[in-house]
Amino acid sequence: MTPKEFRQNAEDCLKLARQTNQIFAKAALIEMAKEFRAMAEHLERDAIRRTANGIRRRVASFLRTRRHI
Repeated sequence: MTPKEFRQNAEDCLKLARQTNQIFAKAALIEMAKEFRAMAEHLERDAIRRTANGIRRRVASFLRTRRHI
């Protein structure tokens, strides 16, 4: 799933939580929404980390080739 899909699931949970009068169902749906949002944030941080690591590898490779010139 993508971060966007996780966020949409979180919104769906919150919508359902607003529609129910059952306190335990409401609490569970709110907790699920928090987890969906946390997963979206985790995936986004992981993507940023992978991009940064890729850039570091390319720069290091470029610098190694420049030293041999």
